[in-house]
Amino acid sequence: MDQSHDQARNGSHFSYGMLEFRPEWQFDDPDTGAYYHSGVIPGKLFFTSLGGEGKLEDAQKAAAFVERVFVDGGLKNSDYIRIADYSAITKASINARVFYAKTINKLNAAYNCHPLVTYICGASPMLRTMLTVFAHVVNQRFVFVDSTEEAFQSINKESAHDSISSDKKDVVVSRKEVDDFAAMCGHLLFDDDHAIERMACDFYPIDHPLGELYRIIILLRDDLLDLRQKEKEQQREIRSALENARKLNEKLVAEKHNVEEKERVQQDLIENLKKARVDAESASKAKSEFLANISHEVRTPLHAVIGMTELLLETKLDKDQRYYTDTLYSSSRMLLLLINDILDFSRIDAGRIDEEKEAFNLRQLFQDIISIMKEKASFKGLVLAGDMDEGIPDTLIGYSGYVKQILLNLIQNAIKFTYRGQVTVTATAVSETNEEIVLKIFVQDTGIGIPEEKQRQIFHPFTQIDASSTRKEGGTGLGLAIVKKLVAFMGGDIQLKSNEKEGSVFSFTLPFEKVQDSGDQPAERAGNTGSGRNSAVVSERTAEEQRVLLVEDNIINQKVAQAMLEKLGYQIDIASNGAEAVEALCQKQYGLVLMDLQMPIMDGYEATRTIRNSGEVLDSKIPIVAMTANATKEDRQHCIDAGMDDYVPKPVERKVMVNMLQRWLPLTNDR
Repeated sequence: MDQSHDQARNGSHFSYGMLEFRPEWQFDDPDTGAYYHSGVIPGKLFFTSLGGEGKLEDAQKAAAFVERVFVDGGLKNSDYIRIADYSAITKASINARVFYAKTINKLNAAYNCHPLVTYICGASPMLRTMLTVFAHVVNQRFVFVDSTEEAFQSINKESAHDSISSDKKDVVVSRKEVDDFAAMCGHLLFDDDHAIERMACDFYPIDHPLGELYRIIILLRDDLLDLRQKEKEQQREIRSALENARKLNEKLVAEKHNVEEKERVQQDLIENLKKARVDAESASKAKSEFLANISHEVRTPLHAVIGMTELLLETKLDKDQRYYTDTLYSSSRMLLLLINDILDFSRIDAGRIDEEKEAFNLRQLFQDIISIMKEKASFKGLVLAGDMDEGIPDTLIGYSGYVKQILLNLIQNAIKFTYRGQVTVTATAVSETNEEIVLKIFVQDTGIGIPEEKQRQIFHPFTQIDASSTRKEGGTGLGLAIVKKLVAFMGGDIQLKSNEKEGSVFSFTLPFEKVQDSGDQPAERAGNTGSGRNSAVVSERTAEEQRVLLVEDNIINQKVAQAMLEKLGYQIDIASNGAEAVEALCQKQYGLVLMDLQMPIMDGYEATRTIRNSGEVLDSKIPIVAMTANATKEDRQHCIDAGMDDYVPKPVERKVMVNMLQRWLPLTNDR
């Protein structure tokens, strides 16, 4: 027995019950079934029980738990006896044994301790062979026993270590055995595991020296097979990963192609939309230009018809002549209304609603409309009445021009389809805040009413109650379509209640802003759409300055305007284009210029700019009034921008001409 071992025991009797097992020293993996259970008799004995397949990853996980035994001081600065129970190990991995052995060596060195002897319990012959190979790795001696009980018995016997013989005996192996061994090793390269195990048992007993060596080779081969199997699995995983990567790449390429295709389609759509937008804008522009040209071309001869008819009506006519002339005048007026309706609907339908909000007197507007329409109502024997709630403010902010157009359309319709009774216009407040008031306006008649099946269609363009060839009343069927669009534009809605042969009630709600300060006052709407020149100053001109220069290229329009002006008592000179007008203004003093817009050589815009800026004319501030068949708001604004003072659309009615002349060139003497 070694003296050092005797010192370690110091005459003590060791047993399993003396072992201390702390929870932090115990490793268990429920997933794999591997475990490393450690216990100590402090400074004396280190016990480890191992179970599972003995894989490298299990040993790596258990190392931290084993280290805690040494960290907690259970074996520090001691020579101890070690017992390792391998009875539950099902498979021995060389890699795991190497790692575990090196871990124990590091811990022994770090904590100044050394195992005198290690008792290996329950190891299989294969495991015994492997541990024998690694005896030099851990630098300790192994004693193989069948159980932990036998290990403790051996430790407690005085002569226990005598069985660990250090004697070296010579081993004699014959040449035939060497050749047979070499042949058997060849089978390791080609035969399956079962055949190899069979041959080992058949040829070598357990205590034969070549049998132990053969078992060591089998251990190495098993680890090699494990490595090869892992390599194959890794290769399969790599091939699978590469195949997945290839498929993913193909998918990405396909997705990229799809994205590029979608982007191309999207770009094509964008280009098509841009083209469609350009085409639509071009079409809208062409439509606007067409309507403007149609308006100009139709209004120009209509100006002559209405103007000459008005002049004719002022002459002495017999009964038949007056009847014919009245018919001509009323027909030309109806034609003008028809043209205005078509142009208004086209402009509104294209979204070109160009009125701006302004402060206006709603009560005055009501009175003006009633006055305008009263004559028509009286002619048919109807009563036209209007009423507005007292609580409604006089002055509101809104679209006065459109409110007037809506009311005129509705009242005209009511008068048209009412043959007895009355037409009533009323306004009431629906809701009110400090900033806004919502009004509901009613136009009620006692006319023929509208059949229920027609009521949904009545607001559609070109729709009439009676579209037959025998209908009594004319019209385009655009009035109510225009009304509905204007009401919607102003943020309101329109309703209809009607019973056939009992009459109809058209009602619409509109929001209006309240006037908050004195700065929002009703605009003067005497018909002046010009630059705001002071007409009082204009009226101070001398009689020599009350000559009118008419700039007009159309001969018929020249004759109409000349006849009107001379009949009103004005002297007139005529220029056929803008260039002639500039030249005339350089040579003679005039009180007013009536300027057409579309003319050859120099149009009205350029002529006006030249008059204002050239410095060559006698009076660069002379009032210039556009008198043209171009009837849109854009045309009016272009006139003002060019330097004109006012705007009168053709055809010019006599009363409109008189009002304009009173603003800009009133006569100084009664004529």
